[in-house]
Amino acid sequence: MLLSFVLVFMIGFAAHRASLCTVRAVMQWVDERQTSILVSFTKAVAWACWLAGVFVLLGLPFKDLPLAHSVWWLSVVGGFLFGIGAAINGGCSLSTLQKLADGDASLLLTLAAFVLGVALAVTTESHWLSLTLQPQTLWWVTLPAPLQWSLVAVLTLWAARELTQLWRSRARDQTAWQRLLAPRYSLAFSAMLLGVFSGLLFLLEGMWTYTNYLRAQTSALQIHTAAPGLWRAVLLGALFLGMLASSLQRRSYQRRALLRHNGYRRFFGGLLMGAGSALVPGGNDTLLLVLIPTLSLQALASYLALLAGVASVMQLMRRT
Repeated sequence: MLLSFVLVFMIGFAAHRASLCTVRAVMQWVDERQTSILVSFTKAVAWACWLAGVFVLLGLPFKDLPLAHSVWWLSVVGGFLFGIGAAINGGCSLSTLQKLADGDASLLLTLAAFVLGVALAVTTESHWLSLTLQPQTLWWVTLPAPLQWSLVAVLTLWAARELTQLWRSRARDQTAWQRLLAPRYSLAFSAMLLGVFSGLLFLLEGMWTYTNYLRAQTSALQIHTAAPGLWRAVLLGALFLGMLASSLQRRSYQRRALLRHNGYRRFFGGLLMGAGSALVPGGNDTLLLVLIPTLSLQALASYLALLAGVASVMQLMRRT
């Protein structure tokens, strides 16, 4: 439990240092035709995927099986809705907490609307489908042994190359502690930390992400499904504490008042993000750091739909 707490805390610290955000990634591609942030997300997935493969080869038991929507196209629709909501809100799941840690209290409205969106989606769906979310077989386990070994070997070579590049590009005049407290992290370093820590957390905690916690807790209150438990709430607190510690240490915390136009965007964006999260299940943090590393094609399709949702709002805002 202590290790899980520290890992989640460090994910919050690293995510805040790098200011990683799916909305920023799409904006970078639309405005500048650059993909450095999207590539960093891909690297984080690769790190987590590599660890999942190693754990499967070692025969280690995972805490929980990943959840997926029993109707695959609804999961894709959920990803698209989440992307639209994130673009309207001005930030995805991680950047919502990052901005809140920097003193933007308007993001509390996003989180409140997120919970409301989950409740509305779950209530609506419960009248139409008797079974929505179900545990999925870990796709790594279904692969033939030679393919498992080959994929892990390729990812190991890639990981060794990434570590070598990170070592060569380090600031040689800084100690390890100084590099840890640097005002900003490189995208490659942040991707490694997020991917490795998330891979370890999936082994220890299963679907640990905060959007999945909000979804599961709201569903438990709404339709009396199994509640995620107090420990998952503690992990959510550890994630925010990591971001807050980063904000205070580099002195980026600044209280911001809620503006009217921000309030509208936060509410409607959070509402759509919550509805999408109920269908996926989870937000972009769950897709990238938990579900896609299990080799789930459904999760990959949902994330591509999420990117399409963000891009569609960006293009619409440009034209209007």
